Amino acid sequence: MNRSTGLYLLAMMLMTLSACSDVQDIQDAEAVSDVSVAVPLINTQLTLNTVSDRVDGLTTIVIDPEGKPTLKYNGELIRQEANDIFPVFPAIIDIPIDGSNSTWSLEELATLTSAFADNEIRKAIFQDNNVFFKLQHALDEDVNFTITIPEFTLDGVPFTKTYTVPARFNEADIYNTESSSLDDYLFIPIDNSLSFQYTAVDNLGNDVPMEFTAMKLDFLNFEYIEGYFGERVFDVQGDVIQVGLFDKWISGGLEFEDPRVSIRVENAFGFPVKTDFKKLEFKTITGLTYDIESSIIDEGVAFNYPSLEEVGEVKETSFNFNKDNSNIQQIFIDKIASVGYDIDALANPDADPTISGFLNKESYFRIDVSVDLPLKGIVKELIVSDTLDFDLSEIDDVETAEFKFVIRNDFPATVRVQAVILDAANNPIDEVFDGQGITLEAATLGNDGRTIKGDASIEFIDIQSDRLNTIKDGERIVLVAYIDSENVTEDFVWLYSDYEIDFKLGAIFQIKN
Repeated sequence: MNRSTGLYLLAMMLMTLSACSDVQDIQDAEAVSDVSVAVPLINTQLTLNTVSDRVDGLTTIVIDPEGKPTLKYNGELIRQEANDIFPVFPAIIDIPIDGSNSTWSLEELATLTSAFADNEIRKAIFQDNNVFFKLQHALDEDVNFTITIPEFTLDGVPFTKTYTVPARFNEADIYNTESSSLDDYLFIPIDNSLSFQYTAVDNLGNDVPMEFTAMKLDFLNFEYIEGYFGERVFDVQGDVIQVGLFDKWISGGLEFEDPRVSIRVENAFGFPVKTDFKKLEFKTITGLTYDIESSIIDEGVAFNYPSLEEVGEVKETSFNFNKDNSNIQQIFIDKIASVGYDIDALANPDADPTISGFLNKESYFRIDVSVDLPLKGIVKELIVSDTLDFDLSEIDDVETAEFKFVIRNDFPATVRVQAVILDAANNPIDEVFDGQGITLEAATLGNDGRTIKGDASIEFIDIQSDRLNTIKDGERIVLVAYIDSENVTEDFVWLYSDYEIDFKLGAIFQIKN
């Protein structure tokens, strides 16, 4: 039987006992005779499904069709949109037009923002962009200026605009044309450059030299970009996953057969991206820290990504750190309190400019990280505890009492239970069971690896009046479970979702005549 499995489930159940126990009010007492009253105090049946209803918001229990449970501690979702990586950027420079038939290298975009460093735009579609021109000539009459940008096309027609440039009256007189929308224009650069073709003529059709000519975009903003985007690092902010399983463990150990840190990536960017783990650190409940060792850390993992023929599709990549590719099983022999991670994403890690990738406004990648603990393991002298409300203050004129405990254990681990009553200051005032407590034998394992439903263990405790007066000062009862499967089996065993511990406590009070 699996010591760790039995231990884990019992730990979870005892940790949630106060939340799901049916603690009866004294008013529910039932007369047994003229001189005795029976009072039900606790009635609870705990299964893994019961526990799953009470786990923290970022924790889930996943149960497969065979009833095998996995506790999953989830990290915060990490998501980056296209605008996070290539933000809309105000164009703060004039793009010079150095002649009636001239070009301008797009490499100059890198002077505006590092997002365009080492980029080669091969195809793009503008969105929410406006363009205007700054023009100057030397004549004291109007000039007709017509410009064409062959790389900007709409429905196959190049961008062409004609403006009437007013007469110049002083050297500082530069004419700003009205702006024109570039929305939905297709941009296909030639040799990563932009070309301009213009004519400037007077009213008689004579050519006019231009003193100054420039184009200005209000923003660099694209619905779609295709090309090479260079090597770059996406700084994905790290997070910490709190592993609450061990919070209330006093001592002992739990060896999981196959603990995992699972990572799932959705990627809608159409270019290579690879992981770069800055940190994957495990911290114990005592403050010790461990770093994971794995070839995944050293070599990274390449994300699947859509091709140019798959624009709009989302590709998924899943991988995990497990006992076969890392030291995680050895790490989880200790009691892990949290897992901290920091994962950068490297775009175009091979720096191959022949790769044509893409992104659009809907592009994103997201990373989900979870700690997955399949509840199959070995329990080693584990001690867990939980505290419940306990109130007998309304019981008066009682000579003696008899506590009756009915406990059934379906799990493949031996469980020894002690109950300690605390006063208002949380000082122990009574141990309910003599000696080391009562022992519940492990349920028998069948040939199919599942336990056969356990027999109920019944314990009666006589409480005399002096002791009862002490117990009546109690406000809480602490259940302490000592769990061990050493004498049951040394194999890893599943804790199935339909296993339960049935725990009932009642009392019969003898009333004074």
